[in-house]
Amino acid sequence: MLEMLRRQTQTRRRAVRSTTSHACGLYPAVGAASMDPRGVIIGREAYSGKAYIYDPFILYNPQARVRLASGHALILGKSGYGKSALEKTYVLRQLRFRDRSFAILDAQGEDGAGEWDGIARQLDITPIRLVYGAGDVGEGVRINPLDGRIPAEHQFKVLVSMMEILTGALSSQTKFALAEAHKMAIAAAREKQRVAILSDVLDGLTAPQPTLLGQQPVTPEELAEWGQPAALALDSLCNPSRDLAGMFDGPTTEGIDLDARLIIFDLTKLPREGEAMPLLMAVIGPWLRFGWIKPNDRIKRTLIVEEAWHILSHRPVARLFEELVRYGRRLGLSFWAVLHHLGDLLLKQAPEAAAILKLTATRVVYHMDRDEAETTANYLGLPDWARKALADGSNVCAPGRAIWQVGSRINLVEHIRTPLEIRLTDTNRRMSERQREPADRQGAQVSAPMIRLHKGAAA
Repeated sequence: MLEMLRRQTQTRRRAVRSTTSHACGLYPAVGAASMDPRGVIIGREAYSGKAYIYDPFILYNPQARVRLASGHALILGKSGYGKSALEKTYVLRQLRFRDRSFAILDAQGEDGAGEWDGIARQLDITPIRLVYGAGDVGEGVRINPLDGRIPAEHQFKVLVSMMEILTGALSSQTKFALAEAHKMAIAAAREKQRVAILSDVLDGLTAPQPTLLGQQPVTPEELAEWGQPAALALDSLCNPSRDLAGMFDGPTTEGIDLDARLIIFDLTKLPREGEAMPLLMAVIGPWLRFGWIKPNDRIKRTLIVEEAWHILSHRPVARLFEELVRYGRRLGLSFWAVLHHLGDLLLKQAPEAAAILKLTATRVVYHMDRDEAETTANYLGLPDWARKALADGSNVCAPGRAIWQVGSRINLVEHIRTPLEIRLTDTNRRMSERQREPADRQGAQVSAPMIRLHKGAAA
């Protein structure tokens, strides 16, 4: 029997030396290389089983393994495949860092509350709820486009965008009349030692004062005629009998804490169609830029916009957000645009929207129908295996799995949630039937504790 055993020297195989490029060709099933190990865990890379870790601020650092050109992200995919769960778990995990802050524009929900309502209650946060046509009664919150935190030149950009949303493109004469009315509004408010409001601009448009266009005198009658389109648009925002009254005409509602680490704007009571949502987006972008973002601090901020087509499909709004996104590196801002698909966006007719999408260095794409998957893969430059995976919503890109394009790296990533995160991020409770766990299994799984967010707390 002993004679049948061979010595180790007889069974040892000589090592095969090769380059990493050749090894990748010989063993194509091996998963892609990992990125920087710092950040928060998203889940695991499906083919290698490695932990998938992501943080756009860390990856922007020149010393990172994968250097990103920006911290902005684009999230795409059909409903029910994990977009909302990804956003929420990412925020909950990032909040454990001391230098992270988030603002959420929550446009989804049910029963009069947004999808982030459960997380807000868990973290002891009161969402900022904006309602439609509330005026000065009820729970309406007002955001003033002429808030003192917004510089005067940016106030005028916001005014032009709002007027264009309501009336279409403005003529040069109308813009001139609007600029003069804006100057009159600021002067009148300063004289009364208060902040300017939209009604002051309307007064300036309907009762203008003589001025000069270069060296040419312009009469009040000419200014009133030139500014009539803008005056009619402002009347729909200032007249108490109009639906849009109360949302923007007046000082910003007191008590909005822009220093909180998590700010949730609940937009679920605003109509999906019409002017209310794009008007709000036109105002809230610059308002957050100058009121929420502090250029001199070390806080890294993330703005997550659900139903972002309200931004990308309206050129006046996209123009304002393009400026915000373009200066994201200087502001320490990561902008997340969440969409169902790109098919509804006429990018060739909206260069500002196309510019915003191109500024995103991270793209997370969940399952799509085959035609939409082809369109998206062509636009993002995804390889053949990725476009095939996107159309397979039962296996490869099943719920919770997505194609992650981070810089030049493309991975299939499986999102992993703790039991507590599943409970807080589940948006299918109404449609699904879940069996109650047996008593002996309840509480058996342990989750990381939630951290209450109070102003000044060391979370």
